[in-house]
Amino acid sequence: MAAERAPVGGFIRTMRPHHWAKNLLVFVPLLTAHEYENLTLVLQACVAFACFSLCASGGYFLNDLKDLEADRQHDTKRNRPLASGALAPSLGVVGAIGLPLAALALAWFYLPRPFLIVLASYFVLNLSYSFALKRIFTADVLALSVLYMLRVLGGAVAIGVDLSSWLLAFCIFLFISLAYLKRYIELRKTDNGSDKVRGRGYVGVDTDSMFILGVANATASVVVLALFINSPEVELEYSSRDVLWGLCLVMIFWTNRVWIAARRGDVLEDPVEYALRDRASQIAGLICVVLVLVARYFVLPL
Repeated sequence: MAAERAPVGGFIRTMRPHHWAKNLLVFVPLLTAHEYENLTLVLQACVAFACFSLCASGGYFLNDLKDLEADRQHDTKRNRPLASGALAPSLGVVGAIGLPLAALALAWFYLPRPFLIVLASYFVLNLSYSFALKRIFTADVLALSVLYMLRVLGGAVAIGVDLSSWLLAFCIFLFISLAYLKRYIELRKTDNGSDKVRGRGYVGVDTDSMFILGVANATASVVVLALFINSPEVELEYSSRDVLWGLCLVMIFWTNRVWIAARRGDVLEDPVEYALRDRASQIAGLICVVLVLVARYFVLPL
């Protein structure tokens, strides 16, 4: 049987390591606190990344076990290791229980205790979303944005730095926009009619509302960024503050581009994963890093 031939490969596939890209958000506090030269903190952030990744993979195992019969009837999901028989259900139970426990153990031995609270909150909310919240409109978007936010918060707790109110506000608006974008992508796959989307609390005609709300929250995040750049804290921390205004232009470019691409049907995956794979998004991110470094370490006659 396939389950006997490739249990290791099936186990790794069910972990969905390609989805771990979203957990790179744990490194945001390390960058914004300018602690990237501190090797100890970099290693702690890497451990936090591993913890979130193992927790997320445990959730994938649980979801696949819960939806086992339905996946076997699905055109593409029937090829998943558990549904196809490439992985025994007993190993699925091991993944669903063992991976989150491994994440908690890793956090217990190597990270500050408050990180355990953040990680446990993430896991519980992730399960709540999968089993119930994703079927409640608006609540699903808020849950997704909080899941993004908990990764950032976890990164801050792991290295022992405080999240500024500016970063919190920026992330809240941006992540709400990305959550709407994720739901918008799913709704675009429907007939755009009045029929309720299966497994979701929306109907096809809600796509216009998703687009408006998503763009509005993206714009709000840029406004928060602009207010932050003009704040007294930035003037004290950066040598050439005016260089940071370029961040607003890059954010406007990227948010507008990704929403237009989604409207055209070019974004077919999680928006964070799309951003990490998209060449233009990668260049935009690189430009942001360069702007921040120049603003911090160089005095320019602007």
